[in-house]
Amino acid sequence: MADFTKLEAARRERDDAELSLKQAERQINRKNNQIAKIESDERKHRRHMLCTKGAHIEYIFPVIKDSSKTDFFQFCDGLLKIPGVKEYARNFKPKPIEEVVK
Repeated sequence: MADFTKLEAARRERDDAELSLKQAERQINRKNNQIAKIESDERKHRRHMLCTKGAHIEYIFPVIKDSSKTDFFQFCDGLLKIPGVKEYARNFKPKPIEEVVK
């Protein structure tokens, strides 16, 4: 009789351990999904910011709208050769995003 209760206790422990393992695996899966979502949102935000900045540059300098990548780079390099532009860019300090969003 004692062996029977030991057997049942061992089976209950095994079942509890399997349940805990399944719960832990689900938690890991949820955390992996959460990480993937955050990474995806960060990439979307960066892509949006790059597109917004590029669109503003095209707005200011419409001549570059239909230019190739090489032409665009040459244009930007040419801007840096204008007296004062390189110094302005070097000393430019953007405001923290918290101040801009207010």
